[in-house]
Amino acid sequence: MTELFTTIGTWFEELALPLHFLLLAVFLGLILGVIQLVKRLHPYRGQLMVLAGIFWVFLVFYFITYTFPVPRGILVGMTPGSTIPRLWFYSLLPVIVLTLIPIFRNKEEVDPKWGNMRLIAIVFTVLVISVGLFNFIGYYISSALFIVTVMWILGSRNKVELIAVPAGWIVFSYLVFARLLSVRLPVGSIIENIIG
Repeated sequence: MTELFTTIGTWFEELALPLHFLLLAVFLGLILGVIQLVKRLHPYRGQLMVLAGIFWVFLVFYFITYTFPVPRGILVGMTPGSTIPRLWFYSLLPVIVLTLIPIFRNKEEVDPKWGNMRLIAIVFTVLVISVGLFNFIGYYISSALFIVTVMWILGSRNKVELIAVPAGWIVFSYLVFARLLSVRLPVGSIIENIIG
């Protein structure tokens, strides 16, 4: 089973970013098709699509953890870089199930009416651009710019917040991923050329 998961993880890891978005769109399209077939799920369309999207992203990362190098002397699959994301995935599954139960029993509040679709499209576009910039300016700068941009779009004008929140995120990401989990986040080709 580990070999199969490693093969799937390698395939996901080597997949170009646009194809990742295409696969996500296909998966969400299939989920939407199932929802359309079950009439009593129609009022929960939005919640189910969000859950499906979160599940897909976690699933992709789960498989990719099987491609992480394992240092000598450590049991297979027991590195911090792979074990912690898998624990997150295993923790997410019961949360999704517990969220789905009231939806399937029609006990959950139905989705609100459509809000500002233009705003959603803008934030999604900023997200895609941010992910696309990972290879050029790196994860840290790209994610900080994403946070500042989304905060600005959502109306935040407090200079302290606009500086403190992305700075805090960079420090948190560095401490958790780079130091604690030993996961090397992309620095970006432009930054690598500048710092040598």
